[in-house]
Amino acid sequence: MKTWTASEIVPEVARATGVDGAVTKSVVNAILDFVRESLGAGKSVEIKDLGRLHCPAKGGGGSVVVPGDDTQDAIEGKHGLNTSDVASVAAGLGEAIIGKVMRHDVVEFGGFGQFRLKERKAQIVPAEDGHEGVRTIAVSKRAVEFAAAPQLLDSVAGGDIAFGATGKLHEQLESARANKILLACKDAEDPFIKTIEYHFSKAGWIVEVVTTLQQAKQYLIEDPISLIIIDCVMPEADAVVEYAKTHKNSSLVPILEMLPAGKEKAWFKTFRFLGNEQLTQPFEVKDMLELGERELERSTEEQAVFEQEVYFRFPTDDRWIDRANEIAARLFSDSGLNEGQQVQMCTAFRESCSNAAQHGNRHRKDRFVDVEYYLDAKRLTVVVSDQGKGFDWRLYVAPEDGAVDRVRERRKAGKLGGLGIMLMTKCVDKVEYNDEGNRITLTKFKEERTKAGVAQPQAAFQRR
Repeated sequence: MKTWTASEIVPEVARATGVDGAVTKSVVNAILDFVRESLGAGKSVEIKDLGRLHCPAKGGGGSVVVPGDDTQDAIEGKHGLNTSDVASVAAGLGEAIIGKVMRHDVVEFGGFGQFRLKERKAQIVPAEDGHEGVRTIAVSKRAVEFAAAPQLLDSVAGGDIAFGATGKLHEQLESARANKILLACKDAEDPFIKTIEYHFSKAGWIVEVVTTLQQAKQYLIEDPISLIIIDCVMPEADAVVEYAKTHKNSSLVPILEMLPAGKEKAWFKTFRFLGNEQLTQPFEVKDMLELGERELERSTEEQAVFEQEVYFRFPTDDRWIDRANEIAARLFSDSGLNEGQQVQMCTAFRESCSNAAQHGNRHRKDRFVDVEYYLDAKRLTVVVSDQGKGFDWRLYVAPEDGAVDRVRERRKAGKLGGLGIMLMTKCVDKVEYNDEGNRITLTKFKEERTKAGVAQPQAAFQRR
């Protein structure tokens, strides 16, 4: 977030409008003076395409618009400015403010006040019908707020100053509200799909129903989506989850998956990207609301920490291990690591998957390997878990010296293991095991750091 001052805004407006820089500064100052004087007189002031300012405690003085016929004398005549310059600068000023605040920046005019974007995340609220204990998911809301400077408040001497968006700013706020649910299904006319659509629509959500991957992509590319609900009987359901989770702009959007009854075991017999929660049919819509509540709360917290989260699971089969390596390489290439770090991360990941399949799951195809991927501003973290009994990793690597000698002794005795762990410690900045030894966490910092060796796991990276 950046705070833009008048000294930065004025040159930008001058360039955009073609009005002389000194004249632009004079017009901006004249507009602010006019707003200040009008508010002090109890009038509301609307700056075209930006918003309306008024002092509730001093209402009743009428309203004026900038630029407008009723402001010509007060702005143009008083300050010796011409109509075309005032109109151009006023429009350019509005555009500049809108452009900044919609990017979550702050625009501040000294002695006057500042404009900023205020966003309320989607949240669980009591249902409007008043039924006790019944709750629904309220849509998110965005608004631009104006914080008056002490000097402006002193000049009006009438309490707080309220602001409401109008024109272009109002339109952008409405179009940018992340109040959409993507409902992906096989049949848009299915009665249960219609029930879900109706329930969320009644709560104020815009429900976009899609039946193909291409339709889902279009919405995920163009629109802010708060929640994704997927009926897993949809032929391209897996592809929708994969696309959403492997693209940063949609990776943190919660995904609820609806599984068909009796298909849970068969559903995991192939490579799967996982949503955040699964619901097995039949279930009631209220169950979905409860899961939605938890997931919206979780995602709101994690969006402040992570840039991307991806989970996938696959049976212990060479073809799925190959695919896992391909997907990991794609994620690493988009992570911000340099080329050398990507190669190192790929090497460590390949080794961890191989160990999970060979030593953990013993190549049993009825056992799974789970992969969790977390990306934040400073680091990349991958967690690989198997369904084996684990092992005592302390026998292979310990803090004290002599790890290489111990590996050699094991090799001479005809025992395997150890070298892969040492390779991983060379490739990443931190290697952590859980106590059982069936879950490994690999951490790579985006900036080069001193290797931390092998340590006990941190609980921060555990999928909920």
